[in-house]
Parts: sequence; C-alpha cells; structure tokens
Amino acid sequence: MEGCLYLIKQFAPNLSPSERRAADYMVAYPTQAVQLGITALAECAGTSSAAIIRLANRLGYKGFSDLRMSLAKEVFSSEPSQKNSLLPNLSASASANDIVKTMVGLTSESVAGIDKVLDRPTLESVVEIIRKAKHVLISGIGASGVVATDLQQKLARLGILAVYTADSDMQVVQSCSLDQNDAIIAISYSGETGDVLKVAKEAKKNGTPVIAITRIGGNSLSKLADYNMFVPNSESLFRQGATSSRINQLLVVDILYAMILTRTQDQTANLIKRTWEAVSHVSGTFGARHENDF
Repeated sequence: MEGCLYLIKQFAPNLSPSERRAADYMVAYPTQAVQLGITALAECAGTSSAAIIRLANRLGYKGFSDLRMSLAKEVFSSEPSQKNSLLPNLSASASANDIVKTMVGLTSESVAGIDKVLDRPTLESVVEIIRKAKHVLISGIGASGVVATDLQQKLARLGILAVYTADSDMQVVQSCSLDQNDAIIAISYSGETGDVLKVAKEAKKNGTPVIAITRIGGNSLSKLADYNMFVPNSESLFRQGATSSRINQLLVVDILYAMILTRTQDQTANLIKRTWEAVSHVSGTFGARHENDF
C-alpha cells in the first residue's frame, strides 16, 4: 500500500482510543515519529507500545518497523506532499462555478485515494474467483444498487453468469442456494447495510467466497468478507446522498472489468463484439429495418 499518512487518516475514525492517540501523533508530528523508537513514540503519544503494534497491523504493515519505514519514505520524499485541504461547504449563495469546482475537487481527491487503498494481491485473487465461479451473485441497496447493476452488465458482456435484483429479499433467497463454486460480491459503502449483511451471512453458511466493495477503516461487512476491495472513507455515513463514494465504487467495478477483460481477451473478444452489435442502434441489421419503416 502507498501513502502511509493517508491510510492513517482513513482508519482514524475506527481506531480504539489508544491506537487513535498514536495515529494522531504520527499525523501531527511525522518527522519526529520516524526518528523515535516504539517505546519513545508511545510515551510521546501518551499510549502503549502494544497499541502502536496493533495500529501497524491494522494498517496492513508487518509491524512497527515496517510502518516507520513507510512513514519515513513519505516524510523524506523529494516529491511535494499533497495538501489535505477540506473544500468549503456549499451554501445557498454558492455560484455555479463554486459548485462545479467544489464537486470536481472533492471527486478528484477521492478518486486519487483508490490508488492508495485498493490492495493489488487481493484484486488479483478476486479476479480469479470471479472468472472461475459458476454463478456470481451481486448484492447492493440504494446507491450501491446502481453500482451492482453496472457490475452485472459488465460481467454479462464477458460471458460471466452474474445475477442482480433490486429486491433485497430475493437477494437473500438467491444467496441461500449458492455453494463454494459460486461467488458473492456485496456492495455497501457503510458496510453496515442490514440487507447486504444478511445476504453475505447466508452465503457464508454455504462456504461461498464473499467479496466486499466497501469503505476502508473497518466495518461489519469487511469483517465478514473473505476479500475486501476498499474505497476511501470519503463521506460521512449520514449524508444527503452518495456522491464520491458511488463514483469510487464504480471505479472499482471498472478496474475489475478491465482486469478480467485483459486476462480473457482471447476468449471474450468475439463476445464483446457480438454483444455490442446485438444491442447497438447503429448496427447494419437495425439500420435496415429502421429505414424500411419509413
């Protein structure tokens, strides 16, 4: 993973108080933190050595030394560090230009975070599971349901039997019939959507691999899943509507699609062409019928 300070900030809301004190100190005083041993760092942060080790493991590092090495590379990098600026809240008097710049800025910062939080080995494993699965059940509600629909359409074009329904009860029913040769992709930004968790739990009972697309930092879905494809913790859970979180999930879907396509292009090239021609409004067959109607 890249961006040690970015990861620490992403995980911060879900850390224990003792881990949070260590995290806050490293974010506030990164240069001093890389020069301290674990005991001295614990003393400066007002926490314990054990809490620092737990923090390192939670972030995906092998231990404190690994964490400190990553932090040192970032602190002493010759590249200018990016500002973690918070864009101003929009008000009723905001101009169209203000709104455009704010939303583009928020989205750009959030999308850039995908590169830092999406684990590559996990991504490779997920691609292989999807390719080999007999059936792929996709679960998602609300804005995550929009992402699920997009994923189903993309997998279908690759010849993969993917199923999605907006009916949450049917998602649960379908999950009950899965087995270890199938796969489920559960999509929930919060990771706490009750219907999605129920679908994942039923699939787990049958030994079905559970793949989650959810926010980084720890939640019920990520703990339940066998494989996690994280998106940045870019929005509060109580919000007017999904914006950057939905875009991030769609980007993960695009990445999955691109990876499967590149690894199966010899088998899927003709299928991609055929599916496009079958539904295209500019295909020769459709065009001929359309002209005859007039």
